[in-house]
Amino acid sequence: MTIFRCRIAHLTCALLVLTFAAAGCRRDPNRSVARADKYAGSGQYKEAIIEYRRALQVDPRRADVHYKLAKAYIENRDVANAYAEYSSAADLDPSNVDAQMQAGQILLLAGEFERAKARANAMLALDKKSVPGRILLGNALAGLNDTAQALKQMEEAVALDPTSAPAYAALGAVQFAAQSPAARKSFEQAVTLDPKSIEPRLALANYDWSVGDRAAAEQDLKTALQLDRNNSAVLRALALLYLTEKRAEEAEPYFQMLASQSADGAVALADYYSGLGRNEEALRVLEPLSHDAKAGRLARMRMVPTLRQLGRRDEALSMANALVKDRPQDADAHSLKARLLLAPPVDAQGAWAEAQQAVKADAESAPAYYTLGLAALARRDTSAAESAFTQTLKLNPRAAAAQLQLAKLQLARGDTSDALNSAEAVALARPNDAEATVVLARSLRARGDTDRARRELSARLEDAFENVPMTVELGWVELTANHPADARAAFERALARDPKNEEARSGVIAADLASRDVARARRRVTEWLTANPDDASAQVLAARIDLAQGADASAEQRLLGVIRSHPDRLDAYEMLAANYMKEGKMAAALEKYRAIVSRAPESAGPATMVGILLESSGDVAGARAQYESVLAKSPRAGVAANNLAWILGQDGQYDDALRWARVAVETLRMRPEPQDTIGWIELKSNRPVEALAAFERALSLAPQNSVYKDHAAAARKIVNGK
Repeated sequence: MTIFRCRIAHLTCALLVLTFAAAGCRRDPNRSVARADKYAGSGQYKEAIIEYRRALQVDPRRADVHYKLAKAYIENRDVANAYAEYSSAADLDPSNVDAQMQAGQILLLAGEFERAKARANAMLALDKKSVPGRILLGNALAGLNDTAQALKQMEEAVALDPTSAPAYAALGAVQFAAQSPAARKSFEQAVTLDPKSIEPRLALANYDWSVGDRAAAEQDLKTALQLDRNNSAVLRALALLYLTEKRAEEAEPYFQMLASQSADGAVALADYYSGLGRNEEALRVLEPLSHDAKAGRLARMRMVPTLRQLGRRDEALSMANALVKDRPQDADAHSLKARLLLAPPVDAQGAWAEAQQAVKADAESAPAYYTLGLAALARRDTSAAESAFTQTLKLNPRAAAAQLQLAKLQLARGDTSDALNSAEAVALARPNDAEATVVLARSLRARGDTDRARRELSARLEDAFENVPMTVELGWVELTANHPADARAAFERALARDPKNEEARSGVIAADLASRDVARARRRVTEWLTANPDDASAQVLAARIDLAQGADASAEQRLLGVIRSHPDRLDAYEMLAANYMKEGKMAAALEKYRAIVSRAPESAGPATMVGILLESSGDVAGARAQYESVLAKSPRAGVAANNLAWILGQDGQYDDALRWARVAVETLRMRPEPQDTIGWIELKSNRPVEALAAFERALSLAPQNSVYKDHAAAARKIVNGK
């Protein structure tokens, strides 16, 4: 017993020694906080963060330390960690109103309006008269589209403290969202109440800018700058105002001031130079920044396209490869490399591979999917491109660039209804975008609405009369409207500004031929060929004039010469093949279209034409195989789907035929042929009611078509007979 008690005594003593030793080793949290406060006071926020975190390791329930750590994170631009610490501070000490407020503000910025609303309600539970609480709640409700309740909260905030400038500024913001004319008075009252504060003046400037009063916005910002010459928010706003006002030179001093303040400001200055094509200056800003511990990667990402613009493609590619290698799961790095590979000399396959890696790295990245769409276009895979651009818009419905690409693809495959909808959406989002206007006009032209197409173009050309693409499109609109003289005038204006523009040249020749002035057309082409005998575009146009004059042999020789010297000119192949078809030379036409397919394997159009030629020459089995090959690569190739459906229907494979016919209807919505195909299949399947409905849909799209009338009459006879 004595020995056992001694052992217990020794064990107890040992435990006591360990306990006192551990207590002695514990860091005093107050010392860490004191050191952290000192670091924060001298602007050493990284060091302050380390010390505050050490204090919290010892005493994790210190609300005051969480609050101080949150502020340090904000100064270090780490918003995510700042939110976590503000939340902890507010949860541990509900009386810390500012912690609640700051957490709520971060939630607002992140679009987490319900959670911001909860923070505001927590503030108001402590103090129903809290003006910041009312403002936070009002902003959260505005984010949730509850404008009426948001206004109520802002009005309550103003009533609680009529001297609060933030309350009036917040009220003005909600009034502006509600399109209330009282918004400006609220913003002005905020400035009156706190004339030496930057925020109310910024709010007033944003309002004036939003309603189109750029002069007032400029004056608001300059007044704000007099209060604080180094305020980065004001400097950025002024710089952007001058850029949007096309006063780029006046923006430069403000970007330079931003660059002197921070790495982010330096990147903004480099972007400014790049946007103006001043790439050497952009590179001079970015090169020293590329070694910065925090901003270095961003600077190198900017350097890649800048180097490419300067013709230093190998250096750009080397840097892009390093960025990808450094972070293999960075979708932006893969997208950057893909964009570089899409620049001449284009590596379509390499760009496609990188874009796929970008999407794999981040399936929620709209830019990655947009890049994938561009890469698909480079591979002439229109189906994959359309799918990628559609996904881009799902992820970011405001991605106008993707909407524009989608409109072009829809227009190319004959879906004029969807193309017009997409083009109108882009034109609304980008009212000053010339390309969007051109696509809108083309969509209207395809639907036969030349009057509106002319109005859209003419309105934009009043402010951008030198724009060549819009002028060229106006020429095509006039030609479509059978106004060859007006068309010629538009094309000639375009050529005066861009003498080598191929589309303008093609248009002016088409206008000459439409007005039967073959001699003038010939003079133009002769002049172009005299200046440059190897001008493939001019040779193709000369061949077109030959065909118009019936000189088929001369046209054939010209086109064969173009194909020999410029094998990438697919239009020469197509023109030659079309002429062979006209002359009944089906074998020669088939050979030329197959040549096009070999050079553009991902393009569904020429490959479908091979199927049509095979079918026309009686090789139905070969045509079926060709259509199936096209659809394996491009499942939404409407013409191939329609023609395959017809062949399958003839073979009695009605279910498969109907499936492909429905694909054709979906992709060629405004075309009557797929509806007629469905009607024919339904009739063969002994479903005359469904057949009649399809034939009538075809007739609604082509009321004068006698074939569709006969088909509908046959189906109606069977239906009535029953």
